[in-house]
Amino acid sequence: MELTITANNTTLTDAIKKYAEKRLSILDRRFRDPVPVFLQIRKESTKKEAERFIAEVTIRLNRGVVRGEMRGDTPYTAIDHVSDTVTRQISRYKNRYSDKNRRDTAGGLGMAIAEQLAQAAVSEVDESGITTLEHGQLVRTKRHVVTPESVEDAAAQMELLGHNFYVFRNKETNEINVVYRRHDEDYGLIVPEDAE
Repeated sequence: MELTITANNTTLTDAIKKYAEKRLSILDRRFRDPVPVFLQIRKESTKKEAERFIAEVTIRLNRGVVRGEMRGDTPYTAIDHVSDTVTRQISRYKNRYSDKNRRDTAGGLGMAIAEQLAQAAVSEVDESGITTLEHGQLVRTKRHVVTPESVEDAAAQMELLGHNFYVFRNKETNEINVVYRRHDEDYGLIVPEDAE
């Protein structure tokens, strides 16, 4: 595992670094080759003391992103929670692609996962400006690497991340689309059209 740790609004001590390395070392057993793991620890002002610290782990792989974000009253608690979450997501990721990879490659799942996207980095977050909108404030902007994928793969990636929507480039049309979860538990697809 190639662990990169960053901190926002909190001090990153050696003890926290060592603890994160120890807790996330379980990921080494999940992959044949070392994978880049990005951990961001940040502190936010919240009304609930138990949710002050946020630990966010991002791992970019060939066929998607494994990402977890959990809160805790200390950085250690947040790291514990996110470690468990990411471990479960990797298991789901492996199960999702294991049958497909066995057909696609002679080496099976290990080869496909070992070819992670080394050039991709953690989603960048720009919190420098706050924009006031009619019903609140825009307090966070995320940058997302949009990759060509099928609608089915985009929906699976959305479920893997635990989100209600997912922005992607449609492999068939080469357009930006959004797949989302509807209230009736089905999926919807937003396809942009130019104004006339």
